[in-house]
Amino acid sequence: LLEVFEDDTNIYLILELCATDMQKYLNIRQQFTEDETRHYIKQIVTGIEYLHSHQILHRDLKLHNLLLTKDNNVKIADFGLAKQLITHEQTNFTMVGTPNFLAPEIATRKTHSFEADIWSLGALIYQCLVGKPPFDDQDVLSTLRRVANVRYVLPEGLSHEAKDLINRILQKDAKKRLTLIQIRNHPFLSKCLMNDRINSSRNSCTSLRSDSGYFDTSISSRQQTNESTLSRGPLTLNSLPPLIINKNQKINASSASILSYNNLSNTNNISQRKPIHEVLTPLNTQRLDRRHVITKSDIMDVLDDGEVVIQHLVEVKTGSKRIVDVFRVSSDGQKIIYYRPDRRQYNSYIESEGPLPLPVNYEQYTFDTLPEQFHNKYRRAWKFVNIIRSLRCKIIMYTNDGKCRLMETSIEFDFTHLNGTKISIYRKNLEHLDSPLEIKLVDPSGRMTSIFNYNDCIEQLNVPLDTKQMLQKAIKFRECCLIKNQLLEEHQAQFPEGKTFPAIFGEKPRSSSHNILK
Repeated sequence: LLEVFEDDTNIYLILELCATDMQKYLNIRQQFTEDETRHYIKQIVTGIEYLHSHQILHRDLKLHNLLLTKDNNVKIADFGLAKQLITHEQTNFTMVGTPNFLAPEIATRKTHSFEADIWSLGALIYQCLVGKPPFDDQDVLSTLRRVANVRYVLPEGLSHEAKDLINRILQKDAKKRLTLIQIRNHPFLSKCLMNDRINSSRNSCTSLRSDSGYFDTSISSRQQTNESTLSRGPLTLNSLPPLIINKNQKINASSASILSYNNLSNTNNISQRKPIHEVLTPLNTQRLDRRHVITKSDIMDVLDDGEVVIQHLVEVKTGSKRIVDVFRVSSDGQKIIYYRPDRRQYNSYIESEGPLPLPVNYEQYTFDTLPEQFHNKYRRAWKFVNIIRSLRCKIIMYTNDGKCRLMETSIEFDFTHLNGTKISIYRKNLEHLDSPLEIKLVDPSGRMTSIFNYNDCIEQLNVPLDTKQMLQKAIKFRECCLIKNQLLEEHQAQFPEGKTFPAIFGEKPRSSSHNILK
């Protein structure tokens, strides 16, 4: 994963471009030799070991999600269904994955853990050697029945070691499956490869080249170099245009459309990620009223108890929208609950009153233990709350010149002059606490006239003298409100049961223009 950015409707992931995926390559080759399979499976085992050592359960291992680089190396991709467990003993109930590679415990909706990935590895080994998944059938339900009953057939052409490895991995009882260490030490994988880089000889290179079309054969200026290196170096896959891969049908409890993180294969990013307090700030809904907002992709609520709830919407084939997951954050931002609702039983609580009930199966985290995959959802919840807080008064102060308001964010501020001019001080980007401040000037008719940077010297602005004086007063009044806010925050910390905010200072000026200060 090279870069991530987003706009109002999409998240964009800039990924390393791999040459192809193993499913496309297998479709051309029909099946891999045992040496080729060993080459790939050894790398996949190493990748799974790394993920499991970081408590990450992939839950959707299949050839489509295994990318091949131009050097014929494997990278694990598509972490859209992955989950980071808090402890190695933690189990999960959610039914997610691709039917052909689901472990029996997932297919039968029982608890599952890291052994589910090992089952998928066994199905991968079978598919590489045979050319098709072991439980493939005419429809999803019959495939799941075969998975649940562990019904598969091993062709006669497979070696004894290959059959033994597959049989010992595809065990219905998860505890009886081989561990990753046992798989690595199994006779099938411990056999010496003909070459660490498969197909490095001229003959196999020619064969793969003619079979797949993925290898470089055309550019005359490189032919002589290629001829001289074929016998001593590895093959290289051609650089391909971006691949459009039709994913195998995924099945989960809510039939959700999942935003896939389509190549988090640079696993160093996992170990190098920043502490959560460096990338997120706990939200706080203290003193906020109930609020309900519907956007293009979410239903967003602040409930009576201050809990923030984001219900994510996706459009289904009928053109209607359906809720596919629910993300809930406590009023202090410290407790997070996530689940995918059962669409047969779940109704949006839009009109409901009181506490929101919990389903049977859900995931719960604290702010400090929130997995990185949920950071963006938390950030959206924080932004939603922050927008509301930026519009709600915390301190109101009347002066001889007009009315001042400091908002719940303790940053946003506005000053309405007796003549009707309004000056607002606000962050340029509400998503960031340290975003630069701007000053907006709106004349008595409601027309915005100017925007200045907060740090600009007022004296040097090209505006009339009376406007400069109003700007200077607005900044002075804001500083006064901030001092009052700090004192009141300390008071509330000492007497938390008291109601300190909103606080009002002074009284409305007795002027014929007082209606302006409503």
